Amino acid sequence: MKKILLVGCGHMGSAMANSWLEKKSISLSILDPKKKINIHKKFKKKTKIYKHFKDIKNINNFHLIIFAVKPQISYKVVSQFKSINKNTIIISIMAGKKIKFFEKIIGKSNRVYRIMPNMPVIVNKGMSSIVSNKKSSASVKKNIENLFNNFGKVLWLKKESDIDKVTAISGSGPGYFFLFIEHMLSEALSLGFDKRIIKTLIYQTALGSIILLNKSNFTAKELRKSIAIQGGTTEAAINVFQKNKNLQKLINRALKAAYKKSLELGKNA
Repeated sequence: MKKILLVGCGHMGSAMANSWLEKKSISLSILDPKKKINIHKKFKKKTKIYKHFKDIKNINNFHLIIFAVKPQISYKVVSQFKSINKNTIIISIMAGKKIKFFEKIIGKSNRVYRIMPNMPVIVNKGMSSIVSNKKSSASVKKNIENLFNNFGKVLWLKKESDIDKVTAISGSGPGYFFLFIEHMLSEALSLGFDKRIIKTLIYQTALGSIILLNKSNFTAKELRKSIAIQGGTTEAAINVFQKNKNLQKLINRALKAAYKKSLELGKNA
């Protein structure tokens, strides 16, 4: 049985805990001083919950320690774990904190994995991209992959710098889709439909379209062309989006802005 200590139980940590607590092969403990009462209410007696690091009798009993705290308090939190042995596996889902951040504090003997999940892990439909330090092994990588496959799909990256690119695409990506749907919802009201009806129409259209794309042998471009027949309604709308490549240019600028911000956040990490 894998013994896991989850450090931080916010939205992402809580989503992971929910899934792992259903697995008999995992023994999960949680360390979170601010949310102990809420965690007790949510998970009841399913897991051991610590309010302070000093409450943990033997930190080396854990096979994996997963850091899911805010980057602003990361140094204060991680510094408490200097005494862990070299066999303990370190996993971080903290934004902007590089592998060398952990190696400087804990040492270079431990296997360290940096993971960029996205919001849909909350419903086990997320995308988690992973990169490791040089201490990693094939067997441990497989165990980490199995652990995060619970939340959706897993992608291994060859170099840590790719995390910043992933952040701009899948890390921030759900926000882009939510924004498009947000504007579709608000603008569709002008057509005179009830909000409830509009929500059903748009949510199911978005869900069905992505499932179709995922299962189809056709590309997004091919599917788009197949529905946008000449002289039809879809073509009329897409012509507005495509005029002077305005939408393409906006997406390009948005991705570059997210990538640049990710680089800035990780500059001193």
